[in-house]
Amino acid sequence: MRTKLLFLAVLLCSVTVLMAQDDHIADGLSSVASIAAETNTAVDSVTSPPLPEQKPLWKQKLYYGYNFDIYFHHDSRSDRKENGWSIALQPEVGWKLSDRIYLGMRIGGSYANTTIQSDVKLLDTTYTADLRVHYGSWQIEPYMRYRLKTLFDGKVGIWLETHVFTGMDFPRVTNNMERGTDYEGLRHCVSYGFQVSPVITYQFNKKSTFQIFFSILSLGYSGSTYCYADGSKQYINDVIIFSGKLSNMLANQFTPGLYGLKFGVQKSF
Repeated sequence: MRTKLLFLAVLLCSVTVLMAQDDHIADGLSSVASIAAETNTAVDSVTSPPLPEQKPLWKQKLYYGYNFDIYFHHDSRSDRKENGWSIALQPEVGWKLSDRIYLGMRIGGSYANTTIQSDVKLLDTTYTADLRVHYGSWQIEPYMRYRLKTLFDGKVGIWLETHVFTGMDFPRVTNNMERGTDYEGLRHCVSYGFQVSPVITYQFNKKSTFQIFFSILSLGYSGSTYCYADGSKQYINDVIIFSGKLSNMLANQFTPGLYGLKFGVQKSF
């Protein structure tokens, strides 16, 4: 009888110890699971940041800008001289077909002021008479631009641009008794043609790019139709080289491009 009681006491103690060990094991497993869940949550928050908002396609491709053209010219002939200046503002809008190819359109207006010094002979005496003429004009320029090369980690770009242009000039006399009248009976002039010239760009932040047009290196073709008050018309066509007309250059009557600067800024959305 004593042996049975001793056996039951030992068995009861063993079961009690095992149950206590099971509780500790369960508590340990629960703690490990809790720590693992917290660790997974922390890892997920580090390795899976929220995705940035994607720009719509039109904001990636569309751009706009504005350009300024400041120009001085000198035209010297045997019987008269012309000295003048002009300033133009040309807003533009365009679409990036790729990183290398841009298509765009510029629409702008300009103002030019020219002083004409001509020799007038009166009573066997030659006088020099001055006449001031101003020109108001507008022009449209669709263009395509191709990037040839980038420098300085993509900050500087070298482009070749081809543009087609058409526009109208309206000359008016601004001095003497002829103020406000047509210049030599010329009502307006229609111009048209195309031009190829290099462009240098510099991207100074994510949304803005500075550009300079090198018209001194341009080539192309220009046509003009002069419409006079009496209904007559005159047609003139010429080759553009170095931003000037080839015929004037060969006659040593015009110093082109060297006196001009065209620059602007392109903006992305």
